[in-house]
Amino acid sequence: MTGDLLPRANQPDGGASGTVSLAYLRAVLDHGERQGISAADQLRAVGVPPDILQASGAQTTTRIPGAAYLALLDWLEQATSDPDVGLRAGAAFVPRHYAEMGYVVLTTSTVRDAILQGIRYEVLANDIGRTRLIETPSTACMTWEAQHGPLSRHAHELHMATWAVFSRWLIGERYFATQVEFPHAAPADTSLHAEVFGCPVAFGTGRHAMHIAPALLDLPSLQADAGMQAQMTRIAESQLQLCVPAGADALAQARAMISARLQDGELPIADVAAQLGMPVRTLQRRLQARGISYSTLVDNVRRTLAEQYLADPALSLAQCAMRLGYSEQSAFTHAFKRWTGETPHGWRCRVTGD
Repeated sequence: MTGDLLPRANQPDGGASGTVSLAYLRAVLDHGERQGISAADQLRAVGVPPDILQASGAQTTTRIPGAAYLALLDWLEQATSDPDVGLRAGAAFVPRHYAEMGYVVLTTSTVRDAILQGIRYEVLANDIGRTRLIETPSTACMTWEAQHGPLSRHAHELHMATWAVFSRWLIGERYFATQVEFPHAAPADTSLHAEVFGCPVAFGTGRHAMHIAPALLDLPSLQADAGMQAQMTRIAESQLQLCVPAGADALAQARAMISARLQDGELPIADVAAQLGMPVRTLQRRLQARGISYSTLVDNVRRTLAEQYLADPALSLAQCAMRLGYSEQSAFTHAFKRWTGETPHGWRCRVTGD
């Protein structure tokens, strides 16, 4: 283990650690697999059940604790004897590691819009840190601030490298930043940092920041696609409603549990209450206080997911019905007409043009 890591975020002391989506986690898992370590073995090493890899819900709503994510990066450093494990994983980032959010960002019209869209949907990737864009007439800077305690060197370097990768897709330039800042101490060898960022890198500054030339913000994205952007935004908005950041209330947690389990059939309220660690009557009272019944909550989740699935032309109507827990496509069609007044096929044609 290198000696220049920041303190581990939220050691097992009962505190919250935030969460990381399965999509974002796959950047690390993919890197481990390139080193010959299966994703399942990586997860077992840090106490995460490997069956999350087969979760039926969206990869943005399937989450692991942020502390487990940090532990996985540390474990991979030891297992591969690579002190730059986070930086390498981030430098190999691809859009699917941000799921639909990644394509929302890529297909916006300008670099500024891409950054702002990334900030809006950031929680779909993780809620362990929060990005801000700070602009003045002469400067522009993106910062990333930890939300649940200090983060490790690997987490900071992975996240910063993803920004560098996205910039190349957006504007086609190999290098984007004029300066990069990290809160941790400088490692013994910074040659990989120079290769990834191509600009001065300052360590021990107390913050995570990337400085860019303000003029870059107005550059058009090479990947701009209004149609694709609208489609991916619809999906991202649906997922945002189902995402459960740290500290979310019982309604948000119940919504996410229902989303993840719908494919297996009806999820009784007793099962949800048990996972939340509360009696059924307590959960019912909390839902009632928000003006909703459990059956209505399930119906609302189904409708949100139905529109998300129908916006994906790769899914057949039968597959959509199955993912929503319907045994027959006709039952899905009946429910969808009740929600929208349209058939699933008609809605898909109108919204996507297919």
